[in-house]
Amino acid sequence: MSARAAVTATLYGEVDASALATLQSGYDTTRLLDAVETLDDVRTSLHDPEGLREDMLRLHSMAHAIVNGASPTVGSQDDPFVDQVSDVLDQIDHYVAELLSVREVLQPLESLRPDDMGGFDEH
Repeated sequence: MSARAAVTATLYGEVDASALATLQSGYDTTRLLDAVETLDDVRTSLHDPEGLREDMLRLHSMAHAIVNGASPTVGSQDDPFVDQVSDVLDQIDHYVAELLSVREVLQPLESLRPDDMGGFDEH
């Protein structure tokens, strides 16, 4: 039988006492506010009517014509199709990097889960 890690009761449930002590000595909670700002930037950018969604729809129309031989539904662009695909991939990579930075802010807080809790609460 393994020893149960010490837990501390908080207003928001039990947490691992050792992890709490570690976070209290070095975790800057204002980083969460920065993460919210990052999420707002990503959300705003994704919601842009001329942003990624529109680019993806244009790429679909072009790919449909190239791959399936469909009639073109969008005019030709200055940039070749493959360059436009690369641009969209770059946009996606940027969003993924931004979201991973948000995850990195949250990751240390997961250590507060007491060992015996196993998975996520079902509430």
